[in-house]
Amino acid sequence: MRRRTEIMWGVVALLLVGWWVASALGLLPVGLQDLFWRALPALLILFGLTLLLRNRIPLGGAVALLVTVALVGAIIYTAYSSRAGQQNTDSQQIIDQPIDRTLTLVRVRLTTLATDVEIVTSSASSVGGTFTGSRDHQITTDYQLGGDGTSTLTIDEISRSGDFPLLETMGRGTLTILIPEGIPIDLQLRATDGDVLLNLGSTALERLNVTAISGDLVAALPDYDPVYSQPDDMLGTLTADAGDLALIVPVQVAARLELDRRGSGIAPQFDGTRYDYLQGDVLQGVDIRTASKVVRYALAAGRGEIRIESSS
Repeated sequence: MRRRTEIMWGVVALLLVGWWVASALGLLPVGLQDLFWRALPALLILFGLTLLLRNRIPLGGAVALLVTVALVGAIIYTAYSSRAGQQNTDSQQIIDQPIDRTLTLVRVRLTTLATDVEIVTSSASSVGGTFTGSRDHQITTDYQLGGDGTSTLTIDEISRSGDFPLLETMGRGTLTILIPEGIPIDLQLRATDGDVLLNLGSTALERLNVTAISGDLVAALPDYDPVYSQPDDMLGTLTADAGDLALIVPVQVAARLELDRRGSGIAPQFDGTRYDYLQGDVLQGVDIRTASKVVRYALAAGRGEIRIESSS
């Protein structure tokens, strides 16, 4: 038993030396180094359990090691989960990108991490907004003018520390984007973790593609007939991988909505007086053949409900 205990402590010593070398060479992220220093006192628990169990049960040293690792893992998981779910307001950024109103199309490409997103319309001649979140996260913007009368605005949320942030810098953020009304917009959003609310009621929305990987998605479409597409063209896909999806369509607009419930078995919720439920999991406006404004979208929800509402 003594020999096995000595071997275990030898392995622990080798791991500590390996960690120190990797840290000295700059091979470890700062967050991972911080995690190591926070977990280092667990060696005292391991030492105490080893003394307590080595003469009482077979493989006492191995049991002590497993118990210590499980305890440290549970503490780390609880600490990080708690911090990750809290709203963080340590940092704030302002977004203000002027837009030439003579442009024929503005493409907005947006990606976020652990952030709730709200997009609303504005009468200003710029894409504005505010990001509030942790010191570890920041918003980067890039604006490019095309030679064809269009432009592309890219807004990305990035983490300075990568996959292993410092515990004290963790937390959820909020991002509000203001989209100018009257300028043709092609909006694309990918939200990794957070709810998405799109109030696009007065935008000149040409195309819309949104993916909410972990969170609910609510999108209100405008009373607008896309200029740069044909009535039979698909205008985009709205996806809520793990949450509910609600689409609000103006009563003046007829819609054809192709549903993908991914085998969830959750029935879509819609007004039967406004939509026909067709074979192939398709909702189609009863007035689609006579309406002057028609939009077509694909809606996908993996584990939540798809709901279609109307607005006046």
